[in-house]
Amino acid sequence: MHGAAPCKALPPCANDLNNAGHRSRVLRVWQIAALRRSGKWVQFMQFGADNLRPVVCLHSLEYPAAPPWGLCVDAAAEGFGIVAVRRGGFGGSSEVHSIDEEAAILSEFLEQADLDDVILVVEGTARQAGLKLARSSPRVSFTFLVRPAYSDAYAGDLDPWTVNLVIQALQTQAGANLSLGALNLIGRRTGHRALYEMLFKHADDLAFIKAHARDLEDAWQSFSRINADTFRRNLSILMNDPTLGPGALADLPGMALIGAETLPAWREAFEEKSASLGISTACLPRGAFFTLHQSASAFINLLKKVP
Repeated sequence: MHGAAPCKALPPCANDLNNAGHRSRVLRVWQIAALRRSGKWVQFMQFGADNLRPVVCLHSLEYPAAPPWGLCVDAAAEGFGIVAVRRGGFGGSSEVHSIDEEAAILSEFLEQADLDDVILVVEGTARQAGLKLARSSPRVSFTFLVRPAYSDAYAGDLDPWTVNLVIQALQTQAGANLSLGALNLIGRRTGHRALYEMLFKHADDLAFIKAHARDLEDAWQSFSRINADTFRRNLSILMNDPTLGPGALADLPGMALIGAETLPAWREAFEEKSASLGISTACLPRGAFFTLHQSASAFINLLKKVP
């Protein structure tokens, strides 16, 4: 991969850090790729040797971090190299002004990095950019949409404070500034872990938050530095998407995933919308918001079935 230090040994390794120690350690390196054509920057983390099949992960708004160390180790052992990408406006990646621009930059990144036969993993609010990338880049061969938030029942099970925060952010730019400011203020006053525990209350999700302190810190440092434009653009996927009509995903090589601990109303709406779109689904055994990170074995089994 261009710009990444070469791996001198096959799995498991994180870039050239071949003596990583115990699988539960967090020892990964974020790097910056300077894109030649657009002049943009993309921050990424590559785990695994260059000859492994690339699994490119696009994070959601609330958790802009790489997959956990254990998932990366296990994926590498099965022949998959994880490439986590910080999306436009997060971390060291250049800001973008539209979903189209974000997808174009991601496509250029795949091309310049010479990543081919890519399995794309798109979480939450990355859905719009991820789908545009999957449809526009011949380098993407399969796409997993993880809790893609394309149903309309999300507000019914959220607490009123969170619902009002989202609505305020979507209504106006000033509202987005206020909502983002409120989250950052709470994170500074009570600590980011307390904020995550307030927002994500499912038992397995709370267990993940407690067990991955360094990953959580990395995610918070990235989230707390985004601007209101990035915040609002990510939340916009909660609005009706006119491109997702009946059968819209029937021709997409991919699958939509949800966690077993997802609240019933959300899961029912997810299944109904997925059926309407024409995309197959699978349920990961643990968690809701952090289901991908908690269900490594089940997810890797799905990776192994991708043609």
